Amino acid sequence: MDKHTLRELKDISVHKEEIIRNVKIKINEEHPPQKRHWSYSVVTMTITCSILLFVALQLTKYGNLQMTTDTSQLEGKGVSKQLTDLFNTEVKGTVVTYSQYFQIADRLNDRKNPKFYEPVKGFEAMREVATVMGNNVHPIDPKKLPFKANIQEVYAVTSEMTNGRLQNQMQFTYLQKALNGEDQQFAIFTVTNVDSNPLVNYDITHDISDFLGNTIKNEGLIGENPLFHQIATPDNGRLSYFYYDFDIKNKKVRLTSTLANELYTYYNGYVFHIGYQIEHADQEDMQKKMIELVKEFILGND
Repeated sequence: MDKHTLRELKDISVHKEEIIRNVKIKINEEHPPQKRHWSYSVVTMTITCSILLFVALQLTKYGNLQMTTDTSQLEGKGVSKQLTDLFNTEVKGTVVTYSQYFQIADRLNDRKNPKFYEPVKGFEAMREVATVMGNNVHPIDPKKLPFKANIQEVYAVTSEMTNGRLQNQMQFTYLQKALNGEDQQFAIFTVTNVDSNPLVNYDITHDISDFLGNTIKNEGLIGENPLFHQIATPDNGRLSYFYYDFDIKNKKVRLTSTLANELYTYYNGYVFHIGYQIEHADQEDMQKKMIELVKEFILGND
């Protein structure tokens, strides 16, 4: 693991060494036992070692808890896998993605020290990344999408929050690419961990409007959690949608700007920003389908 690792692990070996040192000191403190006190000394040593072992176990558990909290490392069913196992090749990149409308609220356009990684490919890779993220996302089976996605990949971009914590942005890309390399249709799910809810000051009981006059409808995610939906309206002007793509030749993560429908929400510590551009005879029906899939991506099928 090099200096560009996606995670910082908490080293608790110093605690274990201290426990071992204390055990040795305790042993040395015991005087050569008289015969009549032999059993008493054994009991004393047993109790002492048991206490120290208990403390060591608690420190180990505490260290593992801190590791899970600080690194979002999955623990469960004996499986533990870091994002560095999947994203281990740092590549060039300079510009990050964000929502133009919600940028003032979440400040994802203003991230410090971004690092870009070569995307991993395939639906199975998507599922692996979701597992590492503690199943806070639920990748959509490509067969459920209202178009054929011949490219499925995940991008990872890390940066620093204002409080110094590590920030991970994952982009789950479902893309239909033509033979000439042109992006035709897509559904892109971007997930970024944040330290606070950027929608806390929004009135979620009503639809809102952008400064171009377009309505941003609250579709509702779950309970009182909003799911804001921006419908692209070229005639009225539209905010740009940004997503990552990969320049294989130059080993660089690039930024693509286009016109797309967007969905945005905050849930369980993450900002979810989804963009989709899909050709469909019944646009209203397709939009309803995408809302369902976005909810499934965030909440799962349960």
